[in-house]
Amino acid sequence: MKRIAIRQLAPVTALALLFTLGVTVASAHDGGRRGKMGGFGMHGLSRLDLTESQKAEVKRIMESRKATIESLREQIRADREALDAAAEAQSPNPSAVGAAYLKVRADREAMRAEHKATMDQIRSVLTPEQQQKMDTMKEKRMERFGERRGKRQGYGR
Repeated sequence: MKRIAIRQLAPVTALALLFTLGVTVASAHDGGRRGKMGGFGMHGLSRLDLTESQKAEVKRIMESRKATIESLREQIRADREALDAAAEAQSPNPSAVGAAYLKVRADREAMRAEHKATMDQIRSVLTPEQQQKMDTMKEKRMERFGERRGKRQGYGR
């Protein structure tokens, strides 16, 4: 069996641990968005002055996707736990950590795709004016998010 020097393994292990740290921080941050549609949820959509029929249709859309979203959340949770376990092992295997990280990343992309499909479906219920208002709200939310992110990192002080 080929022997690997610690010096050869250290950069790969360090990179894998950095990925784990990033995912852990991201998972802690994602906890506040639960049950919302990218920050809109029913509360955010209520600012669009939906008609009763629009409200009913949006609720139907959200209910129809609820099982899929919950299934994705469970998959993400399980894959994050597997990543943590791989990274926190006595001797972390860089390949296992990397594969676990890629799984978590794929889960995140699947959730984004589901969110986009849901929001596209909801947008189809809205009038052009409501769609414009929703776009404006989203832009403002993204600006606020960017400002808060900069302050957390010490750039906005």
